[in-house]
Amino acid sequence: MPFAILKTEDGEVELSKPVTSIGRTSDNDISFSGDSNISRSHAEIELRDGSYYLIDPGSSNGTTLNDEPVKGEVRLTDGDKIVFGGSAKAEFLFGSATPQNASQGQAEANSQTPSADAFSSGPNPLSDAGGQIGYQADYAMNQGLYDAGSGLRNNIASSLASGGSSGASSAAAGSAGTAGAAAAETAAGGSGSTVLVAGIVGGLAVVAMVGAGAYYYTRGASSCSATAKITSPEQGETLAKPTDIQLDISDTDGCVARAVLMVDQKPVASAEPPNFDARIDPAEHPELADGDVHDLSVVLYDKDGGEAVQNSTVMLAFDSRSVAKPEVQTTPQGGQTPPPQNPTAAKVTLLDVQKMSQGLVKEFTGGLAYDLSDKQFMQEIQKRTAEYAVPGYTERAAKYRDAINVSFTHEQNLDAPLGFILAMSRSKFDPAKKGDLAGLWQMSDAFVADNKYNGTCGTETIADPAQNCAAKACALYMKFLVYSVFDSDPIYAAAAFGKSPADAAAWKATFTADRSKIWSNIKTAPEREQLVRFFAAGIVAENPQKFGLTNERPLSELYRVTM
Repeated sequence: MPFAILKTEDGEVELSKPVTSIGRTSDNDISFSGDSNISRSHAEIELRDGSYYLIDPGSSNGTTLNDEPVKGEVRLTDGDKIVFGGSAKAEFLFGSATPQNASQGQAEANSQTPSADAFSSGPNPLSDAGGQIGYQADYAMNQGLYDAGSGLRNNIASSLASGGSSGASSAAAGSAGTAGAAAAETAAGGSGSTVLVAGIVGGLAVVAMVGAGAYYYTRGASSCSATAKITSPEQGETLAKPTDIQLDISDTDGCVARAVLMVDQKPVASAEPPNFDARIDPAEHPELADGDVHDLSVVLYDKDGGEAVQNSTVMLAFDSRSVAKPEVQTTPQGGQTPPPQNPTAAKVTLLDVQKMSQGLVKEFTGGLAYDLSDKQFMQEIQKRTAEYAVPGYTERAAKYRDAINVSFTHEQNLDAPLGFILAMSRSKFDPAKKGDLAGLWQMSDAFVADNKYNGTCGTETIADPAQNCAAKACALYMKFLVYSVFDSDPIYAAAAFGKSPADAAAWKATFTADRSKIWSNIKTAPEREQLVRFFAAGIVAENPQKFGLTNERPLSELYRVTM
């Protein structure tokens, strides 16, 4: 098992989660709360296939790795120097941390994570003992005993399947003994002191690996295949009074002992079988009445305290008018003056952004479902809306209504909103040339000509004032992406804008089977940037009054006009 920590000026944090979030706000796993150069959701460190990857989804002030800017994601190695936002320094340590630090990190993690004892009094001595030495076993294995440790785990797994815990103990002892013998044999050719050290190391390996077996197979693992879903409250609701939480739990084996409700990964209630009744009273959590959204999730635990599943999350707001809300620091940090914003746009909440985003995707045919519950995704959209909440887009867009509708809808059979929202996101309906990019969709002449997207333009170019050629070229290009590459999915096609169909297909091959997890699938910074801009432009242009644009009209009025 990989062992890694991130060392900052505030201390060391163990990277034990599949994804560790890093940012300015306290809801991140690693928070730089006093540094205004850090974005709210600045970066992530993800564990995949035994390696750690640093991901910057497009933070305002960027991230560097060994003095090189991070674009998208990059694999981390031991000793890498990271700087977030140009000011917050950190060091990535892999397999080089001390066992003492590891134990301290695990103790801190245990104080944050509900165990089987969080809501009951039944102790698990074997699990607790394993927990004390499990991470020391990790340290030993990362220093050269990892292969033996892998064999140990396989043997324990086989023994558990056939003979229960006693078989597991025998397997642990056998594999650990082999490891100790190997260590002694390696040192046999050395001095007497070397042999003595080897014997000590071998003995420690025996103890550590037996502990590792107890740790891995009694604490975190679970064979329970139950699943859970939060059916009420629904996504985007605001809790203003005591609210019953309704869970749909599929437990055919009857292995679930309790369901723990978590808000922002902190336990707030417990539900017991068979009905799994639970209630949350927002008055008991005044710290959550901050005008922001919070993640409500459910974790199932089996009868042995093992975590079965966590696969349901909804975003909620809390309203506790009778409870004094915590004071919020509004003074800019470090003497910096925040950039001017549209005051009305700044009042649009994250829940508003989510609801408008859900309305946006419904404008497209095909009934495609997207998971818009990712808080970071919604925050990035929210930040970008200020860029589009400026007056004048309705008048500019109206000039090109016919060109866009004819090319996208009538000629290429694409969804009507696609051409308009793309133009809003890429140029705000200003076709002026910027560098080698021109037209409403900011394409280059070379890209259009090389791919023959201008085949029906005649003598016109994508820079011509009427924008007929630009509309024809972009519509033909998007038809290839939407239908030939992304299986009639315009949202992924919008994120891939600028890629050739071949490059887009190669990019698509990196996605998971669950296409609804759009933010999880799209990890690279340029594509995330285009996705966020597409949503931000779309919700502003369709909901101008929400963003203080009193003289603008919804963009849909232009493409719903009968031609």
